[in-house]
Amino acid sequence: MFQNTVSSSTSPLRFGGITLLVSFVLFFATVAPTQGAQVITFVPDVAGGYPESIAWNERAGAFLVSSLRGGQIGLVYEDGRYKRFAAGRSQITTSGIVVDAVRNRVLVCNEDVGIALKSSPGTRNRVAQVLEFDLDTGALQHVYDFSPLSKGPTLANDLAIDAQGNVYVTDSFQPQIYKIDQTTKAVSILVRSERLMPVATTAASGAKPYLNGIVYHPDGYLIAGDYSRGLLWKVALDGTHALSEIKLPQRLKGPDGLRLKSPDTLVVVQSFPGAGRGMSGDVTLLSSSDGWASARITAVATPPGLDGPTAAAVKDGEVWVVNSRYPRLFADTANADRTREFSLVKVAFSDGQNAAGSP
Repeated sequence: MFQNTVSSSTSPLRFGGITLLVSFVLFFATVAPTQGAQVITFVPDVAGGYPESIAWNERAGAFLVSSLRGGQIGLVYEDGRYKRFAAGRSQITTSGIVVDAVRNRVLVCNEDVGIALKSSPGTRNRVAQVLEFDLDTGALQHVYDFSPLSKGPTLANDLAIDAQGNVYVTDSFQPQIYKIDQTTKAVSILVRSERLMPVATTAASGAKPYLNGIVYHPDGYLIAGDYSRGLLWKVALDGTHALSEIKLPQRLKGPDGLRLKSPDTLVVVQSFPGAGRGMSGDVTLLSSSDGWASARITAVATPPGLDGPTAAAVKDGEVWVVNSRYPRLFADTANADRTREFSLVKVAFSDGQNAAGSP
């Protein structure tokens, strides 16, 4: 859906009257082992419902999660407590989130795809922003607005940050990737190419985006996921902005969130149509020995209880996935708030686990 030294996808700075709300209200839930998998179940308030992305905040000892429904950023502790971190009037739907501990900030994408509490005809499919918060206090620091850079629908989905603090953002409705320059704070289109969009397809939507997850590789390039076609792209940051498709043994089913586990190992959270009219998902581990010119599938995990998985975080070498349950939100927005429980699942990979399709 809508992610390395850093923990973990328009020049004017616009604050849009954001009012920051920091609450110490705690919401309690449970931590339970399920058939060998550890699951953290939590119950946010409505504004924190349908968490889309996840990042580990070592300083707080908790996971940070975004929200498709209310845009609120929350902290989820390992014992299941949920605490508001940041909530502002301009936060509509938040997706990709990263923690930049070096610069004491949290960066999160903000958009409107028509399923949020604050969605409106005037902002639907026309908001593409990155919000920057203070890592310690949750206070809003900057609003980076990409919306003026594009005509037509736009959606800032996921983001990654390089060693210098520059930020790269995927647009799921346009075939482009944005950049926020750390020194000047200016925003720009880093690369735009028709190769990043299917030749013949229906218009993208919140549940069926084009570009999705993105990561920065410490060797100096980006890896971005193409959700609609099951592809991965390598994007050069040497000034050429050259695009190359990463060769895979087979197309991915629905690559959403991406996370580097190590320089040669990539976690891909997938969400795709399952049996009947439902959605299924898995967590696929890819490895590369040629600088990500190609990759092979080394494991595919399907932990019990996956329900609209969208993103992953790596904590102490362990992979945690967020169950956003987003299909319920898109299918029945009017009754979406009846769903209150969400979860984080620790993924255990075993050698050769379900590695079908590996060369």
